[in-house]
Amino acid sequence: MIRRRGGLNESLVKPNGESYHYDDDQRTKRGEESIGFRHWIYFVLTVAFVYAAVVALHRKMPAVRDASSYDNFSEDRARVLLKQLTALGPRPRKAFGMIQERIEKVSSVVKNIGVNRFESDVQRPSGCFDLKFLSSFTLCYHKITNIVARIGPKKGPSGNSLLLNCHFDTMPDTPGATDDAVACTILMDVLDVLSHSEIELQNDVVFLFNGAEENFLQAAHGFINQHPWRHDIRAFINLEGTGSGGREILFQAGPGNSWLLQTYLENAPHPFCSVLAQEIFQSGIIPSDTDFRIFRDYGRISGLDIAYTKNGWFYHTEFDEEWRIEPGAIQRAGENVLAVVRAILKSPYLEKPATFDEENRWVFYDVVGLFTVYYTVSSGKILNYAACIATYLLILLRLRKRVYSVSDLVLAFKHHVVALIAMTITMLIIIAFVVQFDLVMCWYKMPEIVGALYVLPMLIAGAIVHSHYADNNRIRNVEMVQYDTILISFASILLLMTFYNLSSAFYVLNNLILPIFKDVFIWMLGLFGIIKRVTPRILFFAQLICFIPTFVFAAYAISQCVDFFVPVMGRLGNAINPEFIMGPIGLVIASSFILFVNNLFYISRRMNYIIRVLFAIFALFILVLLTTKVGNPYEYSDENPRLRRIIALHANRTIYNFEGQLTQKDNALFVHSLDYRGASDLPSHSFLQGTSAPNCTGVVDEYCRMPYYTAIHELFPPEQSLWVPVPSPVSLPYPIDLQLVSRQIVGNNLNLTFEIRGGYDKMSLHVTPLNDYDLLSWSFTDIDIEEFGRRQTYFVFMTYGHEAPEVRRFWILLEHRNGASPDPEKQENLELSVATHYAHGVHQDTETLRQLRAMISSRRQTPEQAVGWWRWGITMVGGRSEIVVKLF
Repeated sequence: MIRRRGGLNESLVKPNGESYHYDDDQRTKRGEESIGFRHWIYFVLTVAFVYAAVVALHRKMPAVRDASSYDNFSEDRARVLLKQLTALGPRPRKAFGMIQERIEKVSSVVKNIGVNRFESDVQRPSGCFDLKFLSSFTLCYHKITNIVARIGPKKGPSGNSLLLNCHFDTMPDTPGATDDAVACTILMDVLDVLSHSEIELQNDVVFLFNGAEENFLQAAHGFINQHPWRHDIRAFINLEGTGSGGREILFQAGPGNSWLLQTYLENAPHPFCSVLAQEIFQSGIIPSDTDFRIFRDYGRISGLDIAYTKNGWFYHTEFDEEWRIEPGAIQRAGENVLAVVRAILKSPYLEKPATFDEENRWVFYDVVGLFTVYYTVSSGKILNYAACIATYLLILLRLRKRVYSVSDLVLAFKHHVVALIAMTITMLIIIAFVVQFDLVMCWYKMPEIVGALYVLPMLIAGAIVHSHYADNNRIRNVEMVQYDTILISFASILLLMTFYNLSSAFYVLNNLILPIFKDVFIWMLGLFGIIKRVTPRILFFAQLICFIPTFVFAAYAISQCVDFFVPVMGRLGNAINPEFIMGPIGLVIASSFILFVNNLFYISRRMNYIIRVLFAIFALFILVLLTTKVGNPYEYSDENPRLRRIIALHANRTIYNFEGQLTQKDNALFVHSLDYRGASDLPSHSFLQGTSAPNCTGVVDEYCRMPYYTAIHELFPPEQSLWVPVPSPVSLPYPIDLQLVSRQIVGNNLNLTFEIRGGYDKMSLHVTPLNDYDLLSWSFTDIDIEEFGRRQTYFVFMTYGHEAPEVRRFWILLEHRNGASPDPEKQENLELSVATHYAHGVHQDTETLRQLRAMISSRRQTPEQAVGWWRWGITMVGGRSEIVVKLF
């Protein structure tokens, strides 16, 4: 007979129908065999060991292959091109010749071997399309550049091609090593390996080196809508970057064509993927997008979206440099891509068109990069429902055996609810404290602070609640009741997620499935004579063993979540306080941990000492946070710059009234701070401190007549920016000339035709209908206003690449809401703003901008010189700009 001591009365059924009986002599008093401080140390050390092992595996990279063999991918070869590309700096035009030169070498290799066929092309597409991203806007491009290469069987095109895509352009002021030069070097080496093949390929591979991704996916649109090779493409792989180095993650797959995802899962030698990441990204909460959207929506093609995400602090900054990509990161991605490409080319499914009506068929994830787990969604639903049913049957069996009662379960759930409320209140208090003491984003430079600032006090709050209930317990078999409510909680969450078809329910399943077997594990220990009775310590170690896989999944998810979301907060804008994002993340971590272990509080000695120790640690941390530079959100170092992002445009602005008279002319620095601390938190300097926020009173233009680079005013409102007057106007080599060509009444509608001359390669229009007019249509796109979304101001982003158009001519058709159009000659009907940006090249900087850059570079290196100098921890994107505003 196995006896469970310490007031833990339970019945477990033997195979022969007998029952094990446990003493019920101590309902409230925890006995001498209760777990103590030493056991909690074991628990913490186990969790720490698991976390350290997970992080170590997460950071492990494969050995780098040298350049001697073309049988396999070589990071050494890829880095040569990567160094050459990043040495060019911002490079839309400069990289063209370098990539073309490499393609010519590939052509010679293929020709000499004589087994396969090779073709290349330079495409200069022009076009327009609508994009529902950020604030929804329209994009127009003119003769941008795509470099396209195709390798395949010598007998001719198979009619079934795989597209591999990267982009060689960069954001202004960044060398773009991970975004996206490294992807282009990976694809170039894959092309080199395929070109040296002495075996004929079964299908074609199209390599797209696109030159205008940073202009919001324009080059991909130009290719998939206009290039003649597009008709043969059956699948694609898109390589991107939103960080610097590390492991590349497969974070989107599909839609439809589940064989493509299965090919990756079965063939990638270093898998890193998760359907959870896919559902998070596709929810729209991440302010980023990739060419995946274009190939999917406009090409109707299924594909894989793969990106580097580590060290997001460097993304779109001057620090996205080649040397920051650690050895092995390129090798790892290259081996994955090459293996998957070879497998896809041999797949019989490549010839089948995309099945867009097919929903995601796979639940998939990797286990700390060692292997992948994947199964069909239908199988996942069966697993999920089976786990839920097994949990509920276990509870019903125990209720039937009167091991405990429904009222006991209700009371235990009350403990959980009170603990959750206490942790939530603690989170809100911490957020209020952070705001009050100007500590917003204090964790930005050091993500570990999230654990000490949010997770630790919420753990203390949860522990206090459960410790109080443990000291005053009146529940029969309280440990079992508390444990079973954990199972019920996870089973209920799993049931809901499965009902709503969330494939990420696998994460909850993994938290449920092994803990269900804790009592089975204990029963087996008794069956084989390993234990004679069930003591609190047996329960503790049995639970610790059963929960180790759960801790692995939790540690893996937490490390990825914090590593990704903390840097993202540096470019999320002013729309939401990031403490209300990191606080709830901390609450999920803390409440999960408390949920995992709260039953152990009821078989533990009094927790007062442990709680006091934890509270002392937290108090010491707060003291350090308030009195040292640990709490400064920004810090510069060569190895790990953790800096505030700003955009600074030296701009001229001219405003004309309906009669064409100049009513306002000024020049200023237009400054955005891209994180929540905002422009008002910038260091004290005449270049960075306007007398007040821009006055948008009475301005109908949603963009407040400011030269926004793109449609980001919802994330970065004009009121949260600076318009700092400066004495010197901007010298403009190509001043904007906006003219009304014609004004015609067409029925109840008004058609306005315009011409624009001047401006540089990036321009934007703010189209604001006035006096009861609405936009009906225009010459840019066949816009569907209802689908696109009716707006007060419509934003059009226009670029050119290989050559500039001499004149841009377009028309706008307005519809009057009341049906009868007033005389358009007597009142304004439209406000049209035209802005241009010189974001690269010899015209980018002005003397004012050069002074600001030099000052930032100098002062961010000496933050200790004065109070508040940490505010100079800045990285800047800048350029000259012009905006012309006219009423028509």
